Amino acid sequence: MSDSEDTQLPTPVIVEYDPVTGVPAEFNEFLPKDCDEYKRWKAAQAGPEALAALTLKDKDGNEIEKQLPGGKVKKKQKAQVVLESHTRNKKKCVTTVTGLEGFSVKLSEAAKLFGKKFACGASVVKNATGTEQIDMQGEFVDKLAELIIKTYGSSNKIGRGDVYVIQDKRKVAFFDEESEDDE
Repeated sequence: MSDSEDTQLPTPVIVEYDPVTGVPAEFNEFLPKDCDEYKRWKAAQAGPEALAALTLKDKDGNEIEKQLPGGKVKKKQKAQVVLESHTRNKKKCVTTVTGLEGFSVKLSEAAKLFGKKFACGASVVKNATGTEQIDMQGEFVDKLAELIIKTYGSSNKIGRGDVYVIQDKRKVAFFDEESEDDE
């Protein structure tokens, strides 16, 4: 018993991981030179400006966008306004407007304007994906598209090609291409 009392257990070593590379700091210099973590670590040593300027490049030296699993490139979506009308309780219609925030329109002010213009209840709500949208009581898709273009078209650069409507579970451009040429 006296032997076990004299021997002490070694204390555990606390290892600090580098926040840039995710490995212990002493291993950073041994990372492969062509891996992204090593490049970020070297750029972080050079300064924050170098870290911000770090981009991915292909074999030819062209910049490439961040890729999804499987090598697919994620495309940036163009901002668009989507109008949708659906019924609830067999009689009542609800018109939903999404995408106005992409054109830097304040949704609370837009909901107030729509409510006054159409004499209906209009509110800003979050949908299932977490983005905010405007819900209006009533069927106003046709008048609403014209009002959005008239009110926010020039100030927020919302064009006729940016307004879409959902018909039969498909997104369709609200304004036809021929009607743009006539005006």
